[in-house]
Amino acid sequence: AAVAQAVGAWLGGLREEDSVLLEALVPTTCLPMPPPRKAPALGRPPPWDGRGGTLLGRCPHARVGMSLQVACGVGRAEAPVRHGVALPQGLDSSLQQWGVVAPGQRQALATRLQEAAEAAMAALLAAEAELSPQQRGGAHARTDILGVDFLLACVDDTLELVALSANSQQCLETCLLAEAMGRTVGEPPGDLARLLAETLLHRAQCHLVEGKDILLIGAGGVSKSFVWEAARDYGLRVRGLGW
Repeated sequence: AAVAQAVGAWLGGLREEDSVLLEALVPTTCLPMPPPRKAPALGRPPPWDGRGGTLLGRCPHARVGMSLQVACGVGRAEAPVRHGVALPQGLDSSLQQWGVVAPGQRQALATRLQEAAEAAMAALLAAEAELSPQQRGGAHARTDILGVDFLLACVDDTLELVALSANSQQCLETCLLAEAMGRTVGEPPGDLARLLAETLLHRAQCHLVEGKDILLIGAGGVSKSFVWEAARDYGLRVRGLGW
């Protein structure tokens, strides 16, 4: 409320072509430092904060916007934690390193992260559905894979997730790097590559059959209702016979 009042006061005194720039400040978590392997250097170590990148996709046989992978990075609190400057690692191991010891707390935070990422993609897809083909970039243009960046913030001594941006390439690179690094240390391979391939192949199959005609014999009953739903999703023209 105080910020809104201050901005309103500034707007009332602005001249033509002037503007007010408002930036949000999010307090970071100031994560604990891991125990040093050698003797600590002189001086107090700088505070650290964490960032999580989530990758989502339109997976066939699953809900739209299902979370595929999560990768986390740690950096110094006074500088943004960017992709490519910190080695990624899994969410559970990151939370343990950051002092979240209880398994229930880690699982609860992972669930909140997944729900927040899927809600972000659902909102983007809903807004995309209202755009015209020209605004989307073409009749067949749509978002199949989306990355959402989150900052691990601290509000009233409680860990909170703050969405920073939506992107695809950077989150994809970070998540693939995290999975590849896990395999080098003996972790079992994840499902990221398979899920990405399923998403891309499903899109290719939809493109191949879009606009085609199919002949449905004996249709019309309630048991065939799934046919109409699938035809709408695949862009098929259904021609019935025998009802």
